[in-house]
Amino acid sequence: MNKLKTWRELIILAAIAAVLLLYIIYRTAGNINYELPVLQQVDSESIDHITIEGPDTSLDFTRQDEAWLINPEGWIANQSMLKTITSAVANLKPADLISSSGALSKYNLDETQKFTVKIFSGSELQREIYVGKVSSSGIYTYVMFPGNKNIYSVRGDLPSRFGGQKSAMREKQILSVPRDGILKMSMKTDDRVMTMFKDGSGIWHAEGRDDEVDSSIKAAIPMLSPLRCTGFLESLPASGFSWTIDIQTTEGNVLLEVWPETAEGYPARSSQNGYPVLLTSYTTEKILETFGVVFE
Repeated sequence: MNKLKTWRELIILAAIAAVLLLYIIYRTAGNINYELPVLQQVDSESIDHITIEGPDTSLDFTRQDEAWLINPEGWIANQSMLKTITSAVANLKPADLISSSGALSKYNLDETQKFTVKIFSGSELQREIYVGKVSSSGIYTYVMFPGNKNIYSVRGDLPSRFGGQKSAMREKQILSVPRDGILKMSMKTDDRVMTMFKDGSGIWHAEGRDDEVDSSIKAAIPMLSPLRCTGFLESLPASGFSWTIDIQTTEGNVLLEVWPETAEGYPARSSQNGYPVLLTSYTTEKILETFGVVFE
């Protein structure tokens, strides 16, 4: 009798397990029983205009002569950042359907929180998306598309690319020259000029000086190329002396002007960039010390 009872219990348990297994299978299948939107192919190289509108953000970029600019000021944009944005939007691919309920605020996709991103080729709109928040895992971003009430996920952290202010989107690299192509450098100030040159053996010498300068010059060159600023100024000092460094390379001459230190740093301007900028005290003084400028 006990043996029969045991078999009956085993059959009941097996039946329950089979029902649960079928439930899981059909429930899982039901969850993916939908079609994700298929987006048109966009050639990222053809994109020459991007607009981003969002919370406290209004950005407009155009590409001219292969360089991205910030409108309406015409500032040079961070080229790497714009390339990343262009590629991310052009190659967008929905990964999963997240919601059809219309709970937009939960995903930062309501009117007060979303970013509206548009990319153009000439005057033709290639893609428009609404960007919400990043998933808790940090792997996906929640997005929507015009004319579609559903919320989808796409791979990547898009808000971190779209949410910056204009100042954060500007190009901070102000000078870049081929390090091995630097032939001669001169530093001019009000009372003197100092010139250093590289001989045929690649050794650096200073005109009018017998002391060793090769090691110090070679240590300073990586600071000069590339040289990045920490911020931007409305204007440069109206008066006072400056140091002008003329860098002669195999590709032409580049000028770097530096003014005396302020509370924020050293005001400067490069002929490659043209904007009034700020440089750090450490980098600036290390470069100038190479030319014999002494700092206490």
